[in-house]
Amino acid sequence: MTAPPALPLRCFADWIGRTDEHAASRLPLLEQAERLLAAGSDAPAGDRQSLAAKLERWRYQHLARRSHGLTPMDRGLAEALDVAAHALSGRPPRLPRRPREAIMDLSLEDAAVVEAKTALDPQVGLDVVVHRAIGLTREYFGVRPGRESSSAGGWRVLLYAPLYLSSYCVNHCRYCGFRYPNPIPRKHLTQEQALREADVLYDRGFRHVLLVAGDFPDRTTADYFGSILRALRARGMTAAVEVAPQTADAYAALASAGACGVTLYQETYAEDLYALYHPRGSKALYDWRLEGLERAAEAGMARLGLGILLGLADPREDLIPLIRHGRYLARRFPDHPLAFSLPRIHDAPSGFQVPFPVADETFVRMYCALRIAFPQADLLLSTREPAELRNRLAGICITQMSAGSCTSPGGYEETGEARAGEQFPVADHRSPAEVATWLQNAGFGVVWRIREA
Repeated sequence: MTAPPALPLRCFADWIGRTDEHAASRLPLLEQAERLLAAGSDAPAGDRQSLAAKLERWRYQHLARRSHGLTPMDRGLAEALDVAAHALSGRPPRLPRRPREAIMDLSLEDAAVVEAKTALDPQVGLDVVVHRAIGLTREYFGVRPGRESSSAGGWRVLLYAPLYLSSYCVNHCRYCGFRYPNPIPRKHLTQEQALREADVLYDRGFRHVLLVAGDFPDRTTADYFGSILRALRARGMTAAVEVAPQTADAYAALASAGACGVTLYQETYAEDLYALYHPRGSKALYDWRLEGLERAAEAGMARLGLGILLGLADPREDLIPLIRHGRYLARRFPDHPLAFSLPRIHDAPSGFQVPFPVADETFVRMYCALRIAFPQADLLLSTREPAELRNRLAGICITQMSAGSCTSPGGYEETGEARAGEQFPVADHRSPAEVATWLQNAGFGVVWRIREA
């Protein structure tokens, strides 16, 4: 059933006047929004864009302050601000963003999601679940006609590498090696340094990279990423981005510069635990992160990558809202391919103990559940995991794998002490050529360009 449209902003004026301590500055924004929306295209574009940004900031501030007790009026105002800001931006009309509701919405659970939930049940034989995942992966990702496959594999696997640009970060995420209080040597690559790293990866066979950076607004700007994206495109390489959540305008700039996708993990959908693990910094804003993929899609970013960080919450309970979030995005943006990953914490900064360790068998079962829920989605696996387990999962459902990874800026050119300050330790130390050889010998079609995958 289609959700009702958002109410106009003027419906909330009296309520804001009574309940908002900042009403004196908020109410004029409502009046200005009504004037500019009524004027339509006759209103100056700069005024519209400026007000859209102000309304969006207000909205996320409002959600952050009321997140643990949102009333119907709180939700209504958030939706009205969302619709008004979007209209002022000049983008095509759409329904309000409602991912908070989606991750709790049982109506998003079709037959495939019900089957995926059953696959998570430890009482269901893992061999049955694995067999189902293998069949679906082969059906949707099988090697092109005319090429032989084997029972061990038989589908296409893209090999890619993360390219870390900056370890500077303002966030205090308790589990992350880049967290602001962590006493590590920090490094921020210039464009020239980043391209030297890219050249090393190109020589190793990579044609697709994932740009990764900490959240440091003074350094990691959209202009900074855009300049690197354009230079990579000129070198014949494609790139996706795994960076802090951006505004829709910033995502549009990155897409225009050549970014073919965005990866943005919610880390955990359990909001109380999310607040515990992200006590300070911009990442503490749950809704800003939760809605990041929608802003990216609205801005023209092609592929949307989701995930949770395993170890932060009960893994089965966290996977269900991830699946619902994916269903919601698939319905809202049917032309945008989805990708999923389940990074697992193995090591963390001193003082952080993993509260919900995830065993290998559970890990495998969760990836199989994602394949059942999303047969056509790419499933990614990083070098956080050891070679033996990566080989096992490659033979079940993985379609994209990193290889030969380094998780510190400048690490591909340098070794030893220069590699200090990694975001997380690498467990699979095989070279890209070794990973490719293993995949080929196991019957997979190895590809290096994302458009081949």
